[in-house]
Amino acid sequence: MSTKDDEVIIDSKTEERYFSRSKNQWMYVSDMTDVHVRRAFKRLLKMIRLGELVETEDIQNTSDNKLKDISSECEAIKKHAEKIQEKIS
Repeated sequence: MSTKDDEVIIDSKTEERYFSRSKNQWMYVSDMTDVHVRRAFKRLLKMIRLGELVETEDIQNTSDNKLKDISSECEAIKKHAEKIQEKIS
């Protein structure tokens, strides 16, 4: 098993993690209960619909390291969106 940034690679598969606000920690999606996955998915869908993938009230009290992580995630989302745009154009 090796790691790449926030992901754990197991047998050429990437294990995704999700930040649980209620537990205040990163969790592997595969370890989450079905109910927790559904709640997380609904929360993400709502944030996408509202255009708030990063909750704005959480940014004000955020450390520099966390801001770098958020910035890195934003860049990854932009790159992913560009790939999608290329495929559909």
